Amino acid sequence: MVLFGIGQIGCSPNELAQNSPDGKTCVEKINSANQIFNNKLKGLTDQFNNQLPDARVIYVNSYGIFQDIISNPSAYGNFFQTNAFYFVVMIFSLFF
Repeated sequence: MVLFGIGQIGCSPNELAQNSPDGKTCVEKINSANQIFNNKLKGLTDQFNNQLPDARVIYVNSYGIFQDIISNPSAYGNFFQTNAFYFVVMIFSLFF
């Protein structure tokens, strides 16, 4: 089973439009809450793996994946060098 952590909802188009002071800056209080949730979800994943030896539960750090795309766009090719922020916003718009 795979458990996906919550991505940066504070960077979603809805949050940028409604709660960002400039429409581009992510809403940090929401992202902080996401990180708290993700840390607990990762702990739960470890707990499942310890208590259920015949099962395998994997945690996927979605928050970290999107943060890395925003922070290091050049590592992902030319497209991301100029469009990383908008790519992440586009992905979020598919889910939120």
